[in-house]
Amino acid sequence: MKNLLKTIYLLTLLFVVISCNDENDFGFVAPDDSFTIVSPNSGATLFLDNQNEQNVALTIVWEDNVTNSSNYTIEMSSNEEFTETVTIGSSSSNTFSLTVESLNAILLDYEVPAFEETSLYFRVNAGGEYTDVITLVISSYPEENPIITSPDNSFAVVLSDVTEDETALSVTWDDPDFSDETPVIINYSLEVAVAGTDFAVVENIGNTSERMDDTTHGELNDAALNLGLAVDMAGTLDVRVRSVIETASGDLERISDFITITVTPYETALLPVIYGVGAGLPDAGWGWDSPVELLLQGSVYSSNVNLSPDNGGNFRFFAQMDWNPVSFNYPWYESRGFTIDANLVNANDGDSNFQFVGTAGEYFLEIDMENKTITLGPPIVGPNCEFDQLWLVGAGVPDAGWGWDSPVQLPCTGNGVYSGNVNLQNNGGADNNFRFFTAEGDWGSGRNFPYYSDQGYTIDPNFTNAMDGDSNFAFIGTTGQYFLTVDTVNQTITLGPPQTTCEFDQLWLVGAGVPDAGWGWDTPVVFPCTGAGIYSAEVTFANDAFRFFTAEGDWGSGRNFPYYVGEGYTIDPLFEDALDGDNNFRFVGTPGTYTLTMDTVNKTITLQ
Repeated sequence: MKNLLKTIYLLTLLFVVISCNDENDFGFVAPDDSFTIVSPNSGATLFLDNQNEQNVALTIVWEDNVTNSSNYTIEMSSNEEFTETVTIGSSSSNTFSLTVESLNAILLDYEVPAFEETSLYFRVNAGGEYTDVITLVISSYPEENPIITSPDNSFAVVLSDVTEDETALSVTWDDPDFSDETPVIINYSLEVAVAGTDFAVVENIGNTSERMDDTTHGELNDAALNLGLAVDMAGTLDVRVRSVIETASGDLERISDFITITVTPYETALLPVIYGVGAGLPDAGWGWDSPVELLLQGSVYSSNVNLSPDNGGNFRFFAQMDWNPVSFNYPWYESRGFTIDANLVNANDGDSNFQFVGTAGEYFLEIDMENKTITLGPPIVGPNCEFDQLWLVGAGVPDAGWGWDSPVQLPCTGNGVYSGNVNLQNNGGADNNFRFFTAEGDWGSGRNFPYYSDQGYTIDPNFTNAMDGDSNFAFIGTTGQYFLTVDTVNQTITLGPPQTTCEFDQLWLVGAGVPDAGWGWDTPVVFPCTGAGIYSAEVTFANDAFRFFTAEGDWGSGRNFPYYVGEGYTIDPLFEDALDGDNNFRFVGTPGTYTLTMDTVNKTITLQ
């Protein structure tokens, strides 16, 4: 048996020798020569994210059985031919990695634009031997902030309302990590703050997706005043650019370094009253004994004034009852784009005063500061009070304080009614006190709490006797703005919510019941707004029909008796529904002249 096994073994060995007589027939095959990148795959995409900067962004692995090198460099290029090459790192092994932060810095140094998918080429260099080339599509993110390029810290501007719509400040900036044609939406904001405050309080003066922004005189002036810069005095503002980019991982915000500019703002607050003086205003003349006063209602100064072309017919407006420091001549309004009534021209008298060139008489003069018009019209008979206005002074009226620099006016807005919005202050036991005065600047014209209580007035419970030695009013309510009404007819002093001005500058009355108008538009009766939500005028009535209109010459703007009933108005019993097919008003009282008042706040129509 043993001999049989030996024989089989020898035969098998002989077969193997005979079959493998060529060395190529052995199973031990030498590997091919190879120096190639095995990872990542060519064509892969990388989106870098600044939220994970220390994570590994890129790992390149290669196989090398050709060079036997222990010193490799990894190269990148913007083109497959590697005509421009940048070395991004080195390795002594067959692998190389970069973090998100490191790779992003390399890309930006290579001027690869942020947030743009860019094809880049990579290879491994071993002493002049190179792997095959792979392509990766990579998107970087920005690291640098915007950089303001103009203006610099030497910039200074004196702002002017004459050129309020013209450019006062142009700011340009670079965003170095982005191309000029970037597809990314970048939201830039231009911010200003008082210099040296570290932008504790910020005003936004512009929003854009461009790398420049213009700010007008008016816009920059509003920002400067809101930040507390003083009028007509040079102040400094810090200016910076804020950038926000919306990304999948949240908003990416970047802020530029700031520059400091010098700005001189102008006054925008309207004066409560302006004064007219000159030969063209014969009730005033060239002196300060009896200047013409134009009170402000909303944004309009107005008054009935006597005008005359005699003695040159010239005059001027002033901000104070004195020749200085502020006055307003014809060019002051003209340069600001006002449309001025044809009966008023430039006097060209050395001071460029106004000159009245019309027919002497009484006119209703209006200076509309919002719509920039100066107009003359027929005189308007408005409310009738003992005084044109009352004056409020005291710590309880913070806009005034205890002095005459800025007393608060309470104008006559109806028959014996003074009313207006007033800021009142409760200092919690400190000085909440104030007093009414009938003459500006005259302490002797004061009317205190006992004056009104002794006259039988019903006084709002938010007021009490201050018991401060002068028995002033004390405000004990909640600090804020109120609509204050002193009704000398019904003897009440009341507080209500603050009110806006009227919906229309005036209403119009037309109809046989208003004989000065009749049923036509040649001489409609004007019913002007004389206060917050109040229309009032003297009107002559006959026993016939009429209607209110909101627009002169427009029959479609009429408001008849049912309109006001439907709005919840209490209507004087001397008026009724005419039931004439148009449901006009009808006057049923004794024909004559009455003071007609429409209170759109309290919803009343009354005659006196």
